Parts: sequence; C-alpha cells; structure tokens
Amino acid sequence: MDHTPCLAHITDDGRTQTVLTHLLGTASLARTFAQPFGGESQAELAGLSHDIGKYSAAFQRRLHGGPRTDHATAGAAECWQRRQPFAAFAVAGHHGGLPDGGGQGDGPELATLCGRIKRKERNLLEPYDRWQQEVQLPQVDIPSFVQHGMPEGMFFTRMLYSCLVDADFLDTETFMEAQSRAQNQFSAEHLWDMLHHYISGWFPPKGDIKVKRGCDTILQV
Repeated sequence: MDHTPCLAHITDDGRTQTVLTHLLGTASLARTFAQPFGGESQAELAGLSHDIGKYSAAFQRRLHGGPRTDHATAGAAECWQRRQPFAAFAVAGHHGGLPDGGGQGDGPELATLCGRIKRKERNLLEPYDRWQQEVQLPQVDIPSFVQHGMPEGMFFTRMLYSCLVDADFLDTETFMEAQSRAQNQFSAEHLWDMLHHYISGWFPPKGDIKVKRGCDTILQV
C-alpha cells in the first residue's frame, strides 16, 4: 500500500497541500455557505468528493508538468452512484460550469453528465481508488423541499454549485497565498505612516477651509 500523500496543490516555492486537507477545508466552507437554505449536508458531500479524482497517479504527474487529466468526473460519479444527482451536477461542473444532463444514450465522449458517468461505468477514468484510504463520504438525504418538482431541483443545484465553487476557490486561495500574506503583515502604526507618506504631496488640500476641516476630521477618525 502506497502511503505517500496525494497532493492537491503545489506553490511556486514548493509548499504542498494534500488532497485530504483540501477536501476537508472545502467541505467545511461549502457546508457553512449552504446552511441558510438547508443544503448543508449536500454541500458537505460535494466538497468532500469534488477533487477525489486528484488521487489518481495521472493527476499527481500533472502537478509536475504532466498532461492534463479529468479529475472532476470521479467525484461526480461517486455522488451519482449514491443517488445524489444534485451533488453530482455540482461536482461535475466545479471547473467548467454546470453540464447538461444529457440522456442514457449519451456515450462517454460527450460532456453531458450522463456521458461523463459512462466514463466511470466503462472504466475509462484514471484509477483513483486511493481516496478510499482517507475519505469517507457521508450518507445524506435529499431535502424534502427539492422533491416537489423540477424547478426546485434546478434551483437547488445552482445554489449547491455556487457554494462548492466558492468554497473550492477560497480554500485554494487561502493555501496558495498563505506565504505572501504572512510576508505582508504590517502594524497599524506602520500602515499609518505609509498613508501619511502617500498623501503628503497633496494633503491637506488648499482652498476652501470647510473642505480642509472635513478632511482633517476624516483622518482623525
């Protein structure tokens, strides 16, 4: 059994984020975003599954300059197998946008959700089984309010998708920019001095005394 951590991201300076860390962070954020409309369990599932395709050896090679590989279909297929179509749509589209649903006759060469699920069914995806060593996908129920009809389901899918995309972006951004943010931590006093230096050439303004007093008041606040 290979115990080498699978990575989700590598920064230019060599810092690494594991797939597991990224999945947990994304799932937590997505759950928080979806809580106000009752989609938290579905969002958590989407967050935990969205990048499990990165457990493939092909994606790990991609991080080091290898060819591009489809890593989103894997998570969508796992959600679909668990009878979670809304999460499957969100995961399938978290990079390229929500796909068309398509139909059962769609072949694996098509970019519809049904077509992409066929890639999993026909073993056309790069093997990604290592996810099962680290990740346990929760059993979730579809909210009752979504079961009323297609309009509700379509709207719920879009809300879920939005939560996942935002969570994925924010977790990735937090990791990728961690060092640059740490290197740019300035004290309030230093920032104040920088502001005064920046405005010294034109502030306080000449002319109307009322304008000058107003600007002085703003700085004092």
